[in-house]
Amino acid sequence: MIYIKDSWLEVNFEEPHNVLSWALIGGGWKEQVDCVLWHRVKDEDLTLEVDPIDYFYKSLLYKKESRNGVGFLTSVSLENYSEVILEKQNLKIRSVVTVGLGNSVRIGDPPFQSNSYGTINILVQCSIPFDLNTSLEAVSLITEARTLAVLEAKIRCKTGLATGTGTDCIAFASPSCISTKRYTGKHTLSGHLIGKAVYQSVSQGISNWKKSKFKVKTKRCEYPLSL
Repeated sequence: MIYIKDSWLEVNFEEPHNVLSWALIGGGWKEQVDCVLWHRVKDEDLTLEVDPIDYFYKSLLYKKESRNGVGFLTSVSLENYSEVILEKQNLKIRSVVTVGLGNSVRIGDPPFQSNSYGTINILVQCSIPFDLNTSLEAVSLITEARTLAVLEAKIRCKTGLATGTGTDCIAFASPSCISTKRYTGKHTLSGHLIGKAVYQSVSQGISNWKKSKFKVKTKRCEYPLSL
């Protein structure tokens, strides 16, 4: 279930999940997770003087959030999220994505301070339990699928075609049960569904981002600033 209210998007699990991520809140290997949260911020909210983790925790306190969760930060419209669900042979993969490409970069670019924020946040939920090793392999597939979608979108950055942004984040979630799944490579059904779902959802998210940018530009043209 996806729930959006104010500056929050929530993906609530029907049963506790184990989540592997490098999210600001709940990063690492976290067990018995109830939900994954997206919190939308404005560029001016996160100046260089602001610690994003402290900012997020204060936002959770203000929200009175007490569940065991994992948290993403984003500056894009939460309404523009994309979701793809694929199911085959009693295996279901769900990918929920928000895309912002305001600070797009190419892998290996020199470090720099971007004037704007933009992040690709990806949550992939699997219907069968994965242990830590298999979850690590799943994250590698998610990363590969995201990169392919960004490359095919031909997003330009300073040094060529972008492969992502400087602040992308990925979370992989599966039920908190004993796992018998040992592999999830590209040759497996789970690997196939993970890669396809992420590729499709990131591609759709990029399309949503491009459309939102076009709307902003059109609005500025309709209401030009007076000189």
